[in-house]
Amino acid sequence: MKKKRIINILMVFCLLVALGCGGYLAYYYYNSNKSENAVEGLRDKIEDSNITDNNADKNGSPEMVEVDGKMIQKKFEQLYRENHDFIGWLTIEDTNVDYPVMYTPQDGENGEYYIHRDYDKQYSAAGLPFVDGNCEIEEPTDNLIVYGHNMNSGKMFHDILQYEDKRFYNGHKTFRLDTIYGDGIYEVVAAFYGQILPEQPTAFKYYEFVNAGREEEFLDFVENVKKMSVIDTGVEVEYGDKLITLSTCAYHVEDGRFAVIAKKIQ
Repeated sequence: MKKKRIINILMVFCLLVALGCGGYLAYYYYNSNKSENAVEGLRDKIEDSNITDNNADKNGSPEMVEVDGKMIQKKFEQLYRENHDFIGWLTIEDTNVDYPVMYTPQDGENGEYYIHRDYDKQYSAAGLPFVDGNCEIEEPTDNLIVYGHNMNSGKMFHDILQYEDKRFYNGHKTFRLDTIYGDGIYEVVAAFYGQILPEQPTAFKYYEFVNAGREEEFLDFVENVKKMSVIDTGVEVEYGDKLITLSTCAYHVEDGRFAVIAKKIQ
C-alpha cells in the first residue's frame, strides 16, 4: 500500500511538471508571436514598405529630412519620431533576421536597455537587437557591435548561427544595416563560437573591440577573428574598413557566444 501511494504521488508530481512545462512553452511562444507581430507593424511604417530601396533623390543620395534638429533618412522618419532610440534596420535575406536596431549609450549598461524591452519600452522577453553603448553611429566607430537574443522560437538572432554552415554562408555572404544616416551593405568576414571571459584579462575578447588605437590593433583583431572562424571566407580586410559584429548567445560552453564579423562594402 505504501509503495502504491508513493507511485501515485510521483505520477501526480510528473503530471504537474508536464503541465507546468506545457504552460511555460505556451506562454513563451505566445509572447514570441506577440513580439513578432509588433515588429511587423514597425516594418509597415517604413516609407514604401521596402528597406532595400535606396529612397534616393535625383542626385542618387538618400532623401533626408530634419527631425528635432537631426538629419535622418526620410524612409525612417515615422519610426524615429516615435522612438529616438531607433537607429536603423538590420536584414539578412531569407532568414528571420529582419529587425529594428536600437541604441542607448546613455543607459550605462553597455546600452542594454532593449535587452528585454520592445519598441514601446515595455517588457519583452525577446527584446530588440541593440548596438553596444560604447559604439558610435553617426560617425561610426571601427566596429559596430549589435546584440540580439538567440530565441528557441527561431526568432531574433537565432539564424546567425547558420553561418557555421558553409552552404548557408555561400548563399548569404552579405547583409544590410540601413541606419537613419544612410544605407549599408556588409560582407561577412568570419563566424565563430566564443565565450565571455571577464576573469581572464589576457584572453581575446571580441566583444570589447570598438575602436582601434592604431593599425596594429585593428589588424590583430581581424587576425584573431579569422583564426577563430568556423568558415574560411577568404575576405580580406584592410585598416580603415568599417566592421560590424553580430553577437548572440550560444550554449556550447557557459556564457557561450556566437558572432559574425563583416565589413562594410557599400
